[in-house]
Amino acid sequence: MMQIFDISGPMKPKNENESLFPSLSYKERLMGFAFCSVLGYFIQILSFGSFIGILGGSPNKFALTYSLGNILALFGTAFLIGFKKQFENMIDKERKMTSIIFASSLVMIFLSVYLFKSKLLVLIFLVIEFCSYTWYVASYIPFARDCIKGCLKNIIKQ
Repeated sequence: MMQIFDISGPMKPKNENESLFPSLSYKERLMGFAFCSVLGYFIQILSFGSFIGILGGSPNKFALTYSLGNILALFGTAFLIGFKKQFENMIDKERKMTSIIFASSLVMIFLSVYLFKSKLLVLIFLVIEFCSYTWYVASYIPFARDCIKGCLKNIIKQ
């Protein structure tokens, strides 16, 4: 028998403290998730305003704003499922390597900008961050990884 989705919210976590904000209602957590996600993606889009800096040899502004947008968008899930569940999802067999690469590239971008002051490293880690984030997000969408693989195979064939 098919179950009907209840818009009032998902089942309560086993332990109420699993959510980052257990005192908020489901609707309030959903609004927090939407706000962080939309703001994060908006910052990512705005970062492309400084994309021309990459061509001019100054990728730092773009890399930092793009990375902060990614972090904020991921933080939004803490409103819904909490950091613990997000971490469990990230170390899941299917996402573990992608998550490690993504988190490492985020750290390395900030180190490359502020500590190493290397524009080349910033660019390298920016490409790695973009690819790993795309692959990570695709792991949540059925058949998305297969679609990406198929597209890349077709591009390489040509």
